[in-house]
Amino acid sequence: MKIKFHRTKCTVKLQKSAYNKGDYYLLIEAYPVFEEKASTPKRQFTSLNRIVTTPIWDKDRPTRTEGNYKPKKNAEGIIQCRSEIDQEACKFAHKYCQLLQADFDNRVLYPELYAKKKEEDRKANADFLQYVRDLIERRKLTVSTTCHNHWRVLLRILEDFTGDKTLCFGDLNNQWFIKFRDYLITTPMSKAKVLSPNTQKLHLTNLRTIFKTAYKEEITDTDLSTKIENVKGEEGKREYLTEKELQKLANTPYKKDDVRRAALFSALTGLRYSDIQKLTYNDISFDNENNPRIEFRQKKTKGIVYLPISTQALELCGDRKNADLLIFPDLAAAEHVNRHISAWAKSAGINKHVSFHCFRHTFATLQLANGTDIYTVSKMLGHSNVKTTQIYAKVIDKNKQKAANAIKLNINN
Repeated sequence: MKIKFHRTKCTVKLQKSAYNKGDYYLLIEAYPVFEEKASTPKRQFTSLNRIVTTPIWDKDRPTRTEGNYKPKKNAEGIIQCRSEIDQEACKFAHKYCQLLQADFDNRVLYPELYAKKKEEDRKANADFLQYVRDLIERRKLTVSTTCHNHWRVLLRILEDFTGDKTLCFGDLNNQWFIKFRDYLITTPMSKAKVLSPNTQKLHLTNLRTIFKTAYKEEITDTDLSTKIENVKGEEGKREYLTEKELQKLANTPYKKDDVRRAALFSALTGLRYSDIQKLTYNDISFDNENNPRIEFRQKKTKGIVYLPISTQALELCGDRKNADLLIFPDLAAAEHVNRHISAWAKSAGINKHVSFHCFRHTFATLQLANGTDIYTVSKMLGHSNVKTTQIYAKVIDKNKQKAANAIKLNINN
């Protein structure tokens, strides 16, 4: 059985101008053209933005309209004109027509390759900035408010860098990455200042995440994140509380009891705010020796954690209630909680800049200071790499050096 197909024929045509007498537009007519899911053919016209005024008419080839004739063509099928400039325009139209004809022929002869090319073109022409906007909206409910805000800032930077132009995935080449990275590093933004290296690194890391997501969702055929060269961030200060300061806070009541209990719970367990916020009584269990522990999936790493906790940490959870109820139900967004943490620390006479995350740093630092090995601390913090935990070890090294220099003697040589 023969495969039924329609061969589209492309022809160069002249169309008389409705405005200037003697002007003729060069067009390419394609017929029959079947659009996707269409059952009837269409006649497709492509304008070349070329005008000729000196075509030679073939008196032996009259048109259907009485008194008119078709343009004269040479052996190659090129329309003939008296003007050299017009003749060059007709040669251009003839070559363009050949390209279109080859494209239509390939659709029939190699349908699979054509479909693949069409899909590649569709992906390359996809609006990158619109994809970022949609992705931010989709992830709004699955990431923290802080993370969501970081993504929105990155979107604004991308929009400022792009300007009024449309940025397609096909435009994201090595040259674009180099220019954007230079723009991010050198352009004053926040309060007319250049972004800090850590903020630059954060934005480039988030950009890599966007590209990885686009690759996984098959928006692009290549992982564009591999093209981004990150910047080296600066090691930030990890604020933590001493045991004495932590005890002062424990002895200081506060109007938001859930905030106070949750912060102390973090100091005793090392849990992040996002994980404490969603803890339920169902997450608490006991081992064979009746030691308490919590089992949950980390919001940041998505890994399941089995974490033993102390009896003091268990007491901060209060009396056991319905399994599905939150242990700390009165926790709002992290920004609001940090205001309460700051006020609570101030009322306890602590002058450090204390945020909720500071209690996680406190847990790690005090554990290492009290002799817990770094690998155990790393597991309790839920770190996937012990190198992340080594940041806290540096703090302890400084304390050891300070202790080593604490005793001074006047030695008589």
